[in-house]
Amino acid sequence: MNKLIIFIALLFCHFRINAELPISIKFKNTNFELCAKERVTKLFFNIVDVGIYYPNCNKAQNIFDQDTKLLRFSYLREVTGKQFTQGAIEYLQENLSQQDKLKCFRHFESLNRTYQNVSSGDYYDLYFLKKEGIELQLNNERLHNMNNPECNSAYLNVWFGKKTMDNQFHDLADKIKP
Repeated sequence: MNKLIIFIALLFCHFRINAELPISIKFKNTNFELCAKERVTKLFFNIVDVGIYYPNCNKAQNIFDQDTKLLRFSYLREVTGKQFTQGAIEYLQENLSQQDKLKCFRHFESLNRTYQNVSSGDYYDLYFLKKEGIELQLNNERLHNMNNPECNSAYLNVWFGKKTMDNQFHDLADKIKP
């Protein structure tokens, strides 16, 4: 019985450690600091911890600014790549202006196809690089580069558009407003 209790305690600690968002992340000689975070839940289930990182939190204007930033999604449970892809397409269709759809949607399709299944402890990093475009990584492995910086902020409509998969994303965006 004692071994079972110890095993359960270790298992719980393992998942808590994996779900935490680091205070800073270094990428391409840039230190990104955690500016805001939010836990996204559905019903009683914790899904993901989301962090917004900037090289300098004091200069962050709002989630749709054109500045270099990072979104980290640290997963607390399994989510399929198909769910990511379908959700991204749905919210981009609902939230993008006609002009942004014409200019960016083709680029977003190739990015959306790269999402993979995740389990508890996995994390996606979505780098929005002001002069380079978007880089998507899963557990520090590059999955895709979208070399069109003009479309960076439009992709944020997946989570932060008027129609959102969860109001907790709007709560997160509100935390970085000056």
